[in-house]
Amino acid sequence: MKKVMAALLALFIVVLPATGYAAAASFALNVSAKEVLRGGEITFSGTAEDDMVLKIIRPNQTTFYMDVIEPEEGTYSSTITIPETQEFAPWGVYKVVASSGSSSANKTFSVVEKLGEGGTNPDPGNGGGTTPPANTIPADAGDSTGSVIKPELGKDGGYIFGSGTLASAISNAQGSVTVELPAVTGDAGSSLNFPAETLKTLKDKKLDLIIISGNSTLRFPAGSLATSDTSANAQIRIVLNTLLTNDAKNVIDKALQINKDYVSTGVVISVTIQSVNGSNVTDIHNLDKPAEVSLKLTPDQAKQIGSDLAGVYYVNGTKLEYVGGKLKGDTFTFKTNHFSTYTILEYNKTFADLSGKWAWAEEAVKALSAKHIVTGVDEQHYAPSRNITRAEFATMIMRTVDWTEKASDEAGTNPFKDVPAGQYYTDAVTRAAKLGIVNGYGGAFRPNDPITREEAVVALMRAAKYFELTSSGKGASAFTDAKQISAWAKDAVEKAWAAGVIEGDGRLFHPKQAVTRAEVAVMLNRLLP
Repeated sequence: MKKVMAALLALFIVVLPATGYAAAASFALNVSAKEVLRGGEITFSGTAEDDMVLKIIRPNQTTFYMDVIEPEEGTYSSTITIPETQEFAPWGVYKVVASSGSSSANKTFSVVEKLGEGGTNPDPGNGGGTTPPANTIPADAGDSTGSVIKPELGKDGGYIFGSGTLASAISNAQGSVTVELPAVTGDAGSSLNFPAETLKTLKDKKLDLIIISGNSTLRFPAGSLATSDTSANAQIRIVLNTLLTNDAKNVIDKALQINKDYVSTGVVISVTIQSVNGSNVTDIHNLDKPAEVSLKLTPDQAKQIGSDLAGVYYVNGTKLEYVGGKLKGDTFTFKTNHFSTYTILEYNKTFADLSGKWAWAEEAVKALSAKHIVTGVDEQHYAPSRNITRAEFATMIMRTVDWTEKASDEAGTNPFKDVPAGQYYTDAVTRAAKLGIVNGYGGAFRPNDPITREEAVVALMRAAKYFELTSSGKGASAFTDAKQISAWAKDAVEKAWAAGVIEGDGRLFHPKQAVTRAEVAVMLNRLLP
C-alpha cells in the first residue's frame, strides 16, 4: 500500500554514517526519478542482504521520512507519495541515505514545481535547493512574558526566537527559561531554531532550558547542550516528534518480534538536535548532563500502562535498551544523555518456576524484572529457592538504588582485597561501599559467600535513605528467635519490620539463614514506591 507522507512524518532518529563504508557488491540504492512533483510518487529500490534503513532529509535538514525495509530474496523496493503541502514537502533537494549492515549509500532527488527545471524554484524563504542560506534570526523574533518564550512561526514552517527575546526572558528567570511551542508541533515534527550563542548565555547564567510542546516537556540542565560554533549565523535546531505513524509502529514491531516478552504501549518520542550554519549541519547526539523528558499520557494511554511493568526503552534497530523512567499520576519521566528514538513498553516476564509454593514472590519478580533489577537464570527459570551471594545482592541493591536516580554516580576506590577488577559485581560493590550500604570483614568482602538475612536487612536499611519508606503501623517485632539476631543487626531488623520490608515466617526471623532469590526480590520490591 502506498505510504502517504502526511502519516509518515519523521519520528525516528537513526544515526547513519555521513559517508559510510565502501558499499559491498550486495548492496545498492536506486531512485526512480531525479525530480518529482508534489502529489507524485517516487520509488527507492536496490539490493541488500540484511534489513535496510532508508532515511530522507528535507532541504531544511529536518527528517522527512524513515523506514526499515526487509529485503525479499536480496532485493527491496519502497514507493512513497510526496505530500501536496509546503509544510510537509518544501521544494528543493532531498538527501536519501540508505544503510544495511556496514554498507551505506547516498542519493538525492528534488521536489519541484515543474519537471525539467532542476529543482531551482524553492518556496520563498524555505531554504530550498542544495545550499540553504544562513538566515540570521532577528533578535526580536518571538515573544516573552516573564521567563516564558513563545516562538514565532518562521518562513520555512519552523519556529524561531531571537537573542533579544531570550535576554528579556533571562531578566525574569529564576533557575530556568521556558519555551512554549504550540501543541501540534510534537505531532508534526516541526523544528525550533534559535541562535547558538543562546547555549553559552544560558550556561553562564546557570539557567536550564525547558521546551514544552503539547504533552511533552524537555528539560536541559544549564551547560548540558554545547556546540563549537557560536558565530553570528550559527543556530541550534531541535525537532521533537511524538506521533506514532505506521512506519514508527513497524520499526517497534520489528524489535518486538525478537523480544517476545515486550508489549508496545504506542507511546513514542524522538528528538533531533543539530548545529546549523548555512549548509553545514552537525548532529548533536550526546549531552554533557542528562536531560529530563516528561510525557503526559492521554487517558487511554494511562489506562493501558501498568506502572509496575512499564519502562522507557531506546529502540536501537532491533535491540531494546532499557532506559528506566517512572510513572507518577498520568506523567512518565525519564533521563537521557543522548537523544534518539524512545518508546514506553511493558515487560511482562513469566518464569515457569514461580508457581505453586513460590507464587507469593511472582508479583515482586515481575515488577523487578520490568525494571531490569533481577533476571532469570535462563529464559524460563528464576530459581527462587537458590541462595544469593553477597556479590549478587550488592549488584541487585545497587540496581534498585540506581532506579531511584538519587545516588551519586561516583564509583570511588575499591576497598576490598577480594573484589578483583573486571567482575560483573566490581562496580556495584565499590559504589555500595562508598555509599555506606555494604562493608566487609577485615578488608575482605567475601563476594561468593551466601548473604544472610540479617546482613541483607542491614544493607537494605542503610540504603533506605534513597527510598520513601513509611511506617507500617505494626509496632515492634515479636520474633521468637530475636536473641539470635546479632547486636549490630538488631536496630536494622526493627526498622525493616516497622517499614514493612520484612515479615519473617510469622514467628521466626531466621537471622543466620541465607537469603533466597525469591526473598530478596520481595524485600527489594517493598523498598520501591
